[in-house]
Amino acid sequence: METQVDEKKKKIVDFCNDKHQFIDKKSVDLLEKEENWEEILNEIKDQMISAEKVKSMIANRESKLSNVKRETIVKKSGFKAIAKEVDPDFRIMTEYEVTGQSKSEGKVKDFLNYFSDKYAFLSGLLKKRVGFNPKPLNKLKTAAKYEEVDLIGMVVRKWVSKKENLTIEIDSPEGRCIAIVSKDDAEINREAGKILIDDVIGIKGKKFADEVVIVQGFLWPDLMQRTPKTAERDLSVMLISDMHIGSKLFMEKEFNKFLSWINGNANTEKELERIGKIKYLVVAGDNVDGVGVYPSQFDELAIKDIYGQYNKFTELIRQIPEHIEIFICPGQHDAVRRADPQPAIPREYVKELYDSKNVHFVGSPSWVEMEGLKAMIYHGASHHDMYSAMSGLDAKKPEMAMIELLRRRDLSTGFGQIQPYVPEKFDYMLIREEPDFYFAGDMHHKGYAQYRGCLNVNAGCWQLRTDYQVKEGHVPTPGIAIDINLKTRKITENNFYGGEDGNIS
Repeated sequence: METQVDEKKKKIVDFCNDKHQFIDKKSVDLLEKEENWEEILNEIKDQMISAEKVKSMIANRESKLSNVKRETIVKKSGFKAIAKEVDPDFRIMTEYEVTGQSKSEGKVKDFLNYFSDKYAFLSGLLKKRVGFNPKPLNKLKTAAKYEEVDLIGMVVRKWVSKKENLTIEIDSPEGRCIAIVSKDDAEINREAGKILIDDVIGIKGKKFADEVVIVQGFLWPDLMQRTPKTAERDLSVMLISDMHIGSKLFMEKEFNKFLSWINGNANTEKELERIGKIKYLVVAGDNVDGVGVYPSQFDELAIKDIYGQYNKFTELIRQIPEHIEIFICPGQHDAVRRADPQPAIPREYVKELYDSKNVHFVGSPSWVEMEGLKAMIYHGASHHDMYSAMSGLDAKKPEMAMIELLRRRDLSTGFGQIQPYVPEKFDYMLIREEPDFYFAGDMHHKGYAQYRGCLNVNAGCWQLRTDYQVKEGHVPTPGIAIDINLKTRKITENNFYGGEDGNIS
């Protein structure tokens, strides 16, 4: 214990030295007891830091916090949440997430099982398509030259031939085939440009040789066209993501404004009514910033211990009203494996939240049925591969990458790219049902789109713009909590960034 205290005191002294400030021993002793000592020091601009100044800053912070709590209580006194008066109606669809069910040993047989499961499911969807009658690839040789044929296969290679035609090699349990897209067919080339390695696709074409076809069109496993479903009860689900607690860029002030708001501290009766309908909350990953996630991260952390980060996370989440059911999935920065599918955050990091009846930890991806509507929750790590592998996608429009994954009925984007995958016997990355909602995060940018009955919603973040984002030219949309009415499917943005609360419907 003494060693930890001494280390903290040394950090305080080093912090002041870096800012070219002098600090006395009494000031160090006072700050050593404060969890947010860095924030206190950042507010002191004097070159000589005295104990009196430190005491004053601590007292001022405690007074502000007390006022905020008191104001919240006063404004909450007349607030009655509709959602508090009704029982929750949800089901965590554990059959579709890896938590407690990982069986992969990383052996060859695991990879064979993984690809076999993927191919069997996706090819099965394609075989049900009206007007599409695929034949096994090894039967292609029995067809006459230029005969029209339907085929299904998994993409193993793509290249441009010497004659400048896009060429795709597909594989199946029955054999392999080469599919050629004529350079003169602009429309099919546009569609072919979206095809990624490991995609399972349908091909309509003409036989050219025993193992070669000329492509006339592509088919995807895709969702069926359907009318969006709605809930009977007038309740809402809220989505947030990418808090990155522990980072110096975590927007704690804005997040506290959100917590005050969701507890009933609103400006109008109309807004209070909308807050009162929130029955469910999805937190879509990267809950903490983690430790050692990337080079030089340690210097960018305000909380340099993973347990300390989750303690802060617990403190904040526990301020959300107990009548709201909370579903929390992990991201790459959380204390789980980086490879997809990711299991739920372990109990050891968030014991108090595990003991809370309204908090539920799920994997990424996971599925939760709320009010009879099925929500697929995925942090979104594979989205990065989509942007790098497919032209026409933009990180400022994450909903478009989400649509491409829905078309594939698959959240993974191929082995060997940026995002690693664990070869589970059961492929948890497959979209085995047709979701009513697809909730994601990771890109730090909001985005919405309706696609074949599924509402895609990508959350923003609660972290200010990082140096990496500046280099990439990416501008995030921070400090926004998104609520979706389950009866009307209306989306409302609640903005807590920029010095003022607001909402945009």
